[in-house]
Amino acid sequence: PAGMSSLREALAEQAGRQRRIEVHPDEVVVSPGGKPNLFFPALALIEPGDEVIYPNPGFPTYEAMIQVAGGIPVAVPLLEENQFSFDLDAFDKLINEKTRLIILNSPSNPTGGVIPPADLEHIASQAERYKCWVMSDEIYARIVYDGLEAPSIATLPGMKERTIIVDGFSKTYSMTGWRLGFGIMPVELAKRVDLLLTHSVGSTAHFTQF
Repeated sequence: PAGMSSLREALAEQAGRQRRIEVHPDEVVVSPGGKPNLFFPALALIEPGDEVIYPNPGFPTYEAMIQVAGGIPVAVPLLEENQFSFDLDAFDKLINEKTRLIILNSPSNPTGGVIPPADLEHIASQAERYKCWVMSDEIYARIVYDGLEAPSIATLPGMKERTIIVDGFSKTYSMTGWRLGFGIMPVELAKRVDLLLTHSVGSTAHFTQF
């Protein structure tokens, strides 16, 4: 259910090289589209009453999956004057001991904004302070222009072990109908997402994985 070993090995190598981090195949979970790797880690991590910070405007699935898991959606506005990054003043006021998860999307849907490195460092320091997880939706990471890069928060010290990277083939390769996505996350969480895949979608179609 977590994907063919050959594809997971290839994704671990490619995704690690792209982000300049070490990724083990056991940390890779293949899914039919990117959404299961948004929904299932949320189901695995969020308990009723937990607060989850997410970007607004943003992908509607974020708020939906938080509510399905019994969490409390907490919207942080994006500032146009700061590349549509988080309003960090609002973020600092909203994060607290009840925050279980922070959702990032960089480059962003729908704004196209890329979170600046300094903002990622600020968000990472708060995530470590409050011991919460980060879900980094990086499905648009290779669609960046003007010589910019979209760095992953997982590359920052101490963040890989508390970050779920969500990526896939739909945007970069115009393969939306193929339903092929993947997540990168700590092994223990990957095992739980594997169970959720087993008892819901079953597996991702093999011919798309090949």
